[in-house]
Amino acid sequence: ESMKNPVYEEKLKKEIIARAEEYLTNSKEDGYLVSLGDDYIWGSNMAVSNNARQMLMAEQLSGNKDFGTYAYDQLSYLLGQNALSYCFITGYGSVSPKHAHHRPSMATEKVLKGMVVGGPDSALEDPFMVSTMADIAPAKCYVDSDQSFSTNEVTIYWNSPFIYFLSAEMSRNK
Repeated sequence: ESMKNPVYEEKLKKEIIARAEEYLTNSKEDGYLVSLGDDYIWGSNMAVSNNARQMLMAEQLSGNKDFGTYAYDQLSYLLGQNALSYCFITGYGSVSPKHAHHRPSMATEKVLKGMVVGGPDSALEDPFMVSTMADIAPAKCYVDSDQSFSTNEVTIYWNSPFIYFLSAEMSRNK
């Protein structure tokens, strides 16, 4: 016997697609095709990955290929197609974080390869950001310094949606 409830299933499907449509609109209106709008929060790169994941789910549910196309643009953003031309994954690209706020990397004075850093945070939520990024555009509120925990911190919960999204993107393009 199925445990599905068609009413809840349809409601959830509509909510996933509606939220993904917001991200799609934000992406279409942004010069770098990123889904954030002006909402560069602490951990904005996690939001980018989560938004991409949501758009991929919406593509599966609706068949609208635009969701998948713009989800791919979120990967491009994380890899360097952004206002700073930064690849936000350590050790990759021509410009990537070298001073992550990550205890093992700080202790060894060598950043580990393959970690997603937090990304731009327009609220300037640490003393280093306050002293260096006042009056900077939201998309550019990032600094590669281990003192900037609000932009350059590495966490599992920021990296996990990126890994999910990356593997989904790779599976999608087989």
